[in-house]
Amino acid sequence: MDLSRAKTILIIAFLLLNIFLGYRLWYTPQFLQAGQVITSEEVEAARQLLREHGYELQAAIPREVPRLALLHVSREAKPPSAWAKLLLDEEVPGVVTETGSIKFQSGEASVEVAPNGQVIYRRDKTGAASGDTSPQTADSFLRERQLWYDDLTLDAQQPLGTQEGSRISYVQTHQGFPIFFSTIDVFIADGFVYGANFYRVNPLSFSEQEVQVISAAEAMEAFIEISADSGENKITDISLGYFSAEYDAERWEIVPVWRITADDGSALYINAFTGEAEASAL
Repeated sequence: MDLSRAKTILIIAFLLLNIFLGYRLWYTPQFLQAGQVITSEEVEAARQLLREHGYELQAAIPREVPRLALLHVSREAKPPSAWAKLLLDEEVPGVVTETGSIKFQSGEASVEVAPNGQVIYRRDKTGAASGDTSPQTADSFLRERQLWYDDLTLDAQQPLGTQEGSRISYVQTHQGFPIFFSTIDVFIADGFVYGANFYRVNPLSFSEQEVQVISAAEAMEAFIEISADSGENKITDISLGYFSAEYDAERWEIVPVWRITADDGSALYINAFTGEAEASAL
């Protein structure tokens, strides 16, 4: 083989390898790139602690302990009239309410856009009923109205009772992390979508400084200190993601949290930097 040709092939192979490795680095979620793991003994100690305080654990305790940074986000800038057009399928005038929201009404359906960006869609439950309360019904509702996003993932399906049907919840994700407060909830009764709540942010960038988060086992200890003992609560999920309280700002920083979810759908958010409660309670 010609020496110059062999050098050319090696150079090309080297470049392709660098491109491949760069691709893997860019698209691999941050929590898989660096961090530590907790031992089996630490996992079992956390399980035992929960049992001693009356909690039944029905979820795996994550073992990864990554280094994470704050995430910068901004509020989604969709005009209220655009929400009304998508959800009501027609242009109707909006009315400003006493709370500062803008409300649109079309027959038995309404759309209300709050100052903080939350959107609430409601309509009378009367309609064609199929008895289906599956996520597929919610998916179709969102896709038909061009309100489905590729970064959404199914988070929960919660029964609400005979009359209220079910709530299908989706959460936005960014680089493998759920953004727990950026959600879409679709309400279905007898196969009929009678409501939906929307709140969405735009992830911008991570802060440069990364900090080692507390482990899931340490989050369990914080959870026990914050929550009252109960012999009935079942913990169904322990997940690492991002969360924020409501801010009256166009752009702000959100923190990593451990979310601990009970079988009734309630959740507690533990700040993954400080171990303190961010919001809600079981």
